[in-house]
Amino acid sequence: MRPQVPPRARRRTTSAGAFLLAILLAMLVAIAPARGFKEVFATLFALEMQNLLGIKDNGPLPPEGTSHDLGEVVRGVKEQGVGILFTSLKWFFQQPTPDTFNFRVLDYLVQTACSQGLQLSVVLDAQANPPWVFDVVPDAGVVDSKYIGHRSISFNHPAVMQLVHAWYDAVLARMAELNATCIHSVQPCFNNEYETKYIQEADGAQDYSAQAITLFRQYLRNIHGEISFWNERWGTSFSHWAAFKPPKFFQHGQHWGDTATNVFYWDWQHFRHQRIHEVHESGCMHIAAYGFRCIQHFAEFMTGSDAIYAAGSVFTLAASPWLDYIVVDSNFMTTAMLPTRDVRVVQLLLSAMKPFGKPVFFEGAFERISDPAVHRRAVMLTATSGAHGIGFTNWLDRVGPTFFNDTLQGLPLPHSDAPPVAVLSPYRSYWAFKGTPKDANGVLFPTDPQQDRLFACLDEVEKAVPSVDGLQIFGVPTMLLAVVEDFQRIWYVEPEVLLSGDAETIVRIKQRAAELGVPWKKCALRKRQGKRGAPPVLVIPEVY
Repeated sequence: MRPQVPPRARRRTTSAGAFLLAILLAMLVAIAPARGFKEVFATLFALEMQNLLGIKDNGPLPPEGTSHDLGEVVRGVKEQGVGILFTSLKWFFQQPTPDTFNFRVLDYLVQTACSQGLQLSVVLDAQANPPWVFDVVPDAGVVDSKYIGHRSISFNHPAVMQLVHAWYDAVLARMAELNATCIHSVQPCFNNEYETKYIQEADGAQDYSAQAITLFRQYLRNIHGEISFWNERWGTSFSHWAAFKPPKFFQHGQHWGDTATNVFYWDWQHFRHQRIHEVHESGCMHIAAYGFRCIQHFAEFMTGSDAIYAAGSVFTLAASPWLDYIVVDSNFMTTAMLPTRDVRVVQLLLSAMKPFGKPVFFEGAFERISDPAVHRRAVMLTATSGAHGIGFTNWLDRVGPTFFNDTLQGLPLPHSDAPPVAVLSPYRSYWAFKGTPKDANGVLFPTDPQQDRLFACLDEVEKAVPSVDGLQIFGVPTMLLAVVEDFQRIWYVEPEVLLSGDAETIVRIKQRAAELGVPWKKCALRKRQGKRGAPPVLVIPEVY
């Protein structure tokens, strides 16, 4: 049974207090429609806290002689409609030795932000692991597909996860003790960009550690215990399980699509996604046990560029009862490090989360693109998409003093008469790609070809309906099958490769749409090759 969040104690108010509270609520109601969102956050992650505000685990608190003061920053954003400060706690700062914890910075953050009426969302950054972890667990690190070891921890190692969970226990208990009502949500994290995906080192994917391979072997044996079964499926010749190793794959360039028909590769991808789901869901369960809500960041998941990191885990984690809030983000840059030509990436990400019915934030990043006009456009698209909230990251020293007020006012509302329409783009098909291809000169394509197809489909949808505010994008075919009757039209972005389960479901969706008279149309057609047109979609048999 899921642990229940303890009920908040009700406070009695005097008649004067009730009168003031009524005035305050009226002011909030007046502000909310203009802002267009239920919640707004601004991030000040650990690196910004250290470099811009001088907040260090071993320095004076409050800091002295810094260009920014946390209290003043908090007051400034709160006055402009921000209600949540999103920050991060690095493991190595909080647990300098196996037996000691340092909560000075956490205490200071809670005291400063919460005393002024802001709530805190907190990233538990386990990827920033203390060096002593490798003294306790020498093989704690991830290994990439070149079998190069790294000093970042592997969440596939049980002994490492025991240490991580012990840290969770300590910091969650401390937050509950300090001011539980001030904590909006908590995020478990094993990624250097605070996103829910694998990290990537030296162009080699992860994780190929001995512990990961052991777990993969167990996963396969639970499906079928004979190595001969898998040899036949993969076309391999492993003599016994001890000789087994997973297939290698790399990012971008010449390796872009060289495993599209390799069933061994697809089985490995399914396992990688299952593991990243299990680890983060376990973290959310841990967070819930202390009465807190869980939140997760997700990257631009409907791209070939992020498929290598298992960013598609969003489509299973978003369905988990243990995940309470979803953040989708973009820095408005392409894989080739060029400014995106289409800010509608906001619509793609948010529309893909609508089927899950959970509170979703869009987070815009300023570290590459700080043009206020770009972010204003992104905020407007977030508002018309009906998102729960909006967030901004890497903004300090990159925006003007009234940025939040200017950006959050006068926003449009979703069109109430927008027709309900759907786009189907199976997320598991993105596993066929491992980044962005290169041209004949070895230069990365300027944009992601898979995302470009979604933009092309969005163009078709926009021409066909008066508003796309009612658009939902389905990455999971079975979810669309259950609600076909809810939509006036359905578009299908046919991929190059389909897993057999998805292929069978899509046939049923098409049949169901025909029975109900719901128009079904392919969009952003695959490139034709020769006079006969595009080749048939490859269907990969699955055994999961």
